[in-house]
Amino acid sequence: MHKILFVNGNLKGHFNPTLPVVKELVSRGEEVWYFASEIFKEELESVGAHFISSGAEIEEFNKNFRSSGNHPFYTLLEYKLKYDIAMVPVLLNRIQNLSFDVLVYDSYLGGGSFLPSILQIPSICSATTFALNRLPIEREQLISGCHPQLDEFYLVLQKECARLGVRVPDALEFFASRGDITLVYTAKEFNPGSEAFDDSYIFTGPSIGERQDDMDFPWQRLTGNPLIYISMGSINTELAGFYKICLEAFSNSEYQVVMSVGSKIEISSLGNIPGNIILCRQAPQLELLKRCVLFISHGGLNSINEALYYGVPAIVVPLVNDQFITARQVLTHGLGMSLKFTEITAQLMANTVNTILTDTSYQDNCKDFSRISRQAGGYRKAADVIQQMEVKNGIKK
Repeated sequence: MHKILFVNGNLKGHFNPTLPVVKELVSRGEEVWYFASEIFKEELESVGAHFISSGAEIEEFNKNFRSSGNHPFYTLLEYKLKYDIAMVPVLLNRIQNLSFDVLVYDSYLGGGSFLPSILQIPSICSATTFALNRLPIEREQLISGCHPQLDEFYLVLQKECARLGVRVPDALEFFASRGDITLVYTAKEFNPGSEAFDDSYIFTGPSIGERQDDMDFPWQRLTGNPLIYISMGSINTELAGFYKICLEAFSNSEYQVVMSVGSKIEISSLGNIPGNIILCRQAPQLELLKRCVLFISHGGLNSINEALYYGVPAIVVPLVNDQFITARQVLTHGLGMSLKFTEITAQLMANTVNTILTDTSYQDNCKDFSRISRQAGGYRKAADVIQQMEVKNGIKK
């Protein structure tokens, strides 16, 4: 039995692909310890992992974080760095009496620029977003002196690396962290520029296992009509205007619609709900994707991977960050269409749905990607790679 340490944060899209991997490793006799937000404690313990809480310290950091500027990408860099500075000492304190054989860390919330050097054990980067070989910003915009917020990032990074006695990474190394091995939870064919990555990048395809959705969903209301599922994720869900457009687009149509609206709006504010539309705070996504003919999504990679796994075409309405990359990949491979959030109308939404569902090429392409995604290996492949890392480094049980 080897001891494996997973390090992650509080984002479901970063956590969900790792849970089947953890379950598989435990079933093979491995001892898994998992550092993450308290919200994942029950799920982790239910599959046999030892849970290590990131605790109130990290919740307090997230509550109080304020960026030093408003540049979107520099803010991502700044948050990642300052999160690591807050998180690493908490983790080291929690595990001070433990030792591990392998580290598996999240590409964004796993302290990848610091923990492998500090712990001095084989490291695997767990990438639940696309693998990147270049940053989504011009090189000239990464030069010291071009922006105060970037200068602040470089200054803090240099100080922290000096304090911890680790090498200072460049911006790409810091943001697009890679381990001795990097697991990427999407099909290689779907990752942009995948031909540029060496053999240390393992594209496992979607990591999808049985998910315990203990939510109250009115399955009895499903009529058997063609089902459309709408979800804009779990973070940026204050989208009342968008939800109203969807209600208008599908009101009394031939489709049945399930729309997950999150916890940040009052459902009563959306007005009259047509009988063919089911509104819910959260929905059993995997079970619905097995049944639906179309998925309307913000373009979170985890969600789109799940749709591809089940061969479901998508309309992507990206809001932030890598969601725009996901939308572009969906378009490039003929797996659906993309709409600009600020330009959506009820008529445009209805027309786009009609285009996708009457053009069989979208369904054919999605079937091909479903096959590719499943053949990539998923969570079993990821577990194989982790165990092979143990063998490669001569770690004995």
